[in-house]
Amino acid sequence: MAPTQAMRVAGDRPRRRKHVPGQLIVRLKPAAARQIAAASLRATTSRALMAAMPDDVRGPIDFLRDNFGLQSMKPLFVVGDDEAPAQPQAMALAAVHRSIARSATAPPREALAGFQIVRLKDGKVDAGILKRLRASRAVDLVEPVPKRWLSAAADPMKIRQWGLRAIRWFDRPRPGAGRVHVAVLDSGVDAGHPDLVDSIEDYRHDGNGARDFLGHGTHVSGTIAAVVNNSAGIAGLANCRLHCWKVSDDPKRAGDDENFNFDFYSKALAAALDSNIKVINLSIGGEDHSKTEATAFAELIDAGVIISTAMGNEFEDGNPKEYPAGYADTIGVGAVDESHRRASFSNTGKHIKLVAPGVNILSTVPRVKASFADHTSYDSWPGTSMATPHVTGAAALVYINKTKSRAAGLAVARRLIATATKLPAMRGKDFTPEYGAGLLDVAAALGRAKPASKSGRKAAKKTAKKAAKKAAKAKSARKGRK
Repeated sequence: MAPTQAMRVAGDRPRRRKHVPGQLIVRLKPAAARQIAAASLRATTSRALMAAMPDDVRGPIDFLRDNFGLQSMKPLFVVGDDEAPAQPQAMALAAVHRSIARSATAPPREALAGFQIVRLKDGKVDAGILKRLRASRAVDLVEPVPKRWLSAAADPMKIRQWGLRAIRWFDRPRPGAGRVHVAVLDSGVDAGHPDLVDSIEDYRHDGNGARDFLGHGTHVSGTIAAVVNNSAGIAGLANCRLHCWKVSDDPKRAGDDENFNFDFYSKALAAALDSNIKVINLSIGGEDHSKTEATAFAELIDAGVIISTAMGNEFEDGNPKEYPAGYADTIGVGAVDESHRRASFSNTGKHIKLVAPGVNILSTVPRVKASFADHTSYDSWPGTSMATPHVTGAAALVYINKTKSRAAGLAVARRLIATATKLPAMRGKDFTPEYGAGLLDVAAALGRAKPASKSGRKAAKKTAKKAAKKAAKAKSARKGRK
């Protein structure tokens, strides 16, 4: 939901593609991929490689090469795989073997083995082609590469950080989060920004320049971890360590839209698995479910990583269900304005978990003018992208003294949801598709009990009396049975 050309207003924006043109994700069954990997070690000639390629694998590759101009295959979820892709035209069989072998042996988890990103000269891939490829007994999965975009909304304006007051960030002392590592997968970051330079642990921008041309990743990073009390700019929620990944390609021309790069994205997700990263911020979204992406998320959550995701800004364009917020056990975050009402652009749905401030959010932007920003250094933006890092920063604060594990990560997520403030617009309900469980409350999540109102105390007393009466009745019934 990123703005293009300083963001078109809802209704003026053209319908976005669901998929990246000319790219497929193909997963070979791990056994088939391992068979090819073993053969690659033994083969010494191209003829030997050709003979070692099973027909169930060779058939789909020849089909893509002969009919759609197979340009390259690269293994997904391989960290540190900097091998240059094959050049366009006919892809050499040896390069195919290397890619398949790497996909079988290099990913950090068995569940991520066998995945390839395939680039084709002919970008027209329809359902019939996918069906043809899926017919192979060696192929486990074929799907288009899902398109993802950044979740910023329209017409930013400069104000102060009202969002920190709204989520009660100032209401209690906060623990130091310097040992908590958080990943931001976005458009990049201005790593030299005076409010971020001391927060960034590392910055990966594989194959692209370091500059954040859009400014989106820098804005998100500031909300999470801008240095507090450094006599510069704003305060971030948590003084955590940031690992920034640039997952969009540099624009070829001024004013071009961002180009999501699933290859870089997969590496970033894989890198977080066996690392000290506890929280990932994904202020991105798109309308297509991806089994490949869902598999990676399941592994991350199993490893104890909290994934904070933007609900999306297309409410007025049909309110589609967007991903990654739509995947199980992610924290889907909606946006509210200063009056604690749902922002007009913020998507709704049963998968929403809670809401956070997402209108006129002041944060860091690049010191060189970025295409999404009206100003340099600091700017105020709206969007579920801007709401999401509030939850990411809160998750880092709550996760401080817990060892990274599936149980710990899910417990932190549940804590953030369970302590959310019920808003008047929820009309007394514990959950609504507009607000989830309510508004993020940092003070409550960190353990401070919220003061109950007079009516709240009466309700609690009444509930306690009912519970005592029910317990006495059950005890009497048990005595009767004896």
